[in-house]
Amino acid sequence: MKILPPKTVNSIARQTAKVVMDIIPTKVAETLSELPRFSSPEMVMARTLNKIAIKGTKAPKAFTYPKATSQDLKRLTSNTLKDSYSRVTWTNPKDGKNYHILKESVLSDGNVAIRILNEDGSFLKNASIKPKKIIVIDDFEQNKSSIYGLSHGEIVTTFLRRHNPFAQVETINTGCADSMCPEFFEPFKQILQRIKNGEKIDYISCSKGAICYSTGKNMRGKIPRFQPITDVANSGTRVLFASGNSLDNPKGTANQVLLLADKVEGVGSLSPQTHKLSEFSSARNSFFTQHYEVGEHYVRPTEYGANITGLSGTDIVINSPKYKQEVENNILIGKTKERVDKLLEKIKAEIKEIQNKRVGLMSGRINFDALRKLEQRQNTLEQRRVKLVRLMGSTPLENGKYEATEKFFGTSFSTPIRTAKLALNDMMEGIL
Repeated sequence: MKILPPKTVNSIARQTAKVVMDIIPTKVAETLSELPRFSSPEMVMARTLNKIAIKGTKAPKAFTYPKATSQDLKRLTSNTLKDSYSRVTWTNPKDGKNYHILKESVLSDGNVAIRILNEDGSFLKNASIKPKKIIVIDDFEQNKSSIYGLSHGEIVTTFLRRHNPFAQVETINTGCADSMCPEFFEPFKQILQRIKNGEKIDYISCSKGAICYSTGKNMRGKIPRFQPITDVANSGTRVLFASGNSLDNPKGTANQVLLLADKVEGVGSLSPQTHKLSEFSSARNSFFTQHYEVGEHYVRPTEYGANITGLSGTDIVINSPKYKQEVENNILIGKTKERVDKLLEKIKAEIKEIQNKRVGLMSGRINFDALRKLEQRQNTLEQRRVKLVRLMGSTPLENGKYEATEKFFGTSFSTPIRTAKLALNDMMEGIL
């Protein structure tokens, strides 16, 4: 690892203290300069990406492509699965500029040919990149579902692939085993043997692990069963783990792996609403959690499936009958709150008008046929009003629009995002 001069280290410590003040308590931030891990080049990059992630929650960017060619524009705005998984918007950590990268083809040597566009969609250059290898260790059992019958591992891998569609991704199913079970360590033993045999594995992303109290941190590196994870991290493969979720006491808990396995990097969750650390995220100790990405997301329907990452396009196809029923019966999805409010007022005004007409009919000679039609119309409108009010109360709003059917959250989803971004940065090194 590169050794930085004292002047640079002191500068890094000051930058670190400033960045994490946004996301962790002051008391923890004050001790940040004492943490040697934060003077490494990897942690400098972590802080840079943290800044980018925080900025993204404060001012989400809606991209337009005024200078894109018609063909590029079609690929940038398409919601098909194919196009969604053939593009990514990359923020260069060196200068903060945004670039749109389109996948062109896979070359005979395994590299990926890409087309790089500027933020406005104008063509910049063609290039080829070498995919980094990422292994996702998770629960891919369908009976352990998170949302609409999707397995936890399927959701996690979706986030990784959408944030880096060019990486070489492998998945390992651990079932429901966590770090309290011997089965949990088998994949790491196997991976370590593969590395010893000469295989290059760049990253491991894992959103599993048992939660325990952070008072156990003095046992770091002293629990033999965690040695396989430490050995993999020592081999040069970067190992990222979710910091863990704890709604009861997030300040006093953490992922057991982060506490007991050395050189493992932690990922915590940012809230898109507060732009700070999510309330549930067990990431208050900055020695164990260096990375922060958004971990609160919605399920949104698209014409080709569903979106769960918040990126443009379609992420996944959901075949759950429950999902289909919710989407088909929810007339609010895709509409702004302003538009729905106007619709509700229009229904109320028509009901009031019908009521006035009924009073008029009752004051003179009663026209039963006309009265019956008014009553039928009023009943229809009243049912529509009740349904609308119910949906308004149950459908989450985001940025003034009813576009979500269900909210889900967890540091599980922050972890693959950061792993994907780190790998993409590596792949783009020297390209721009």
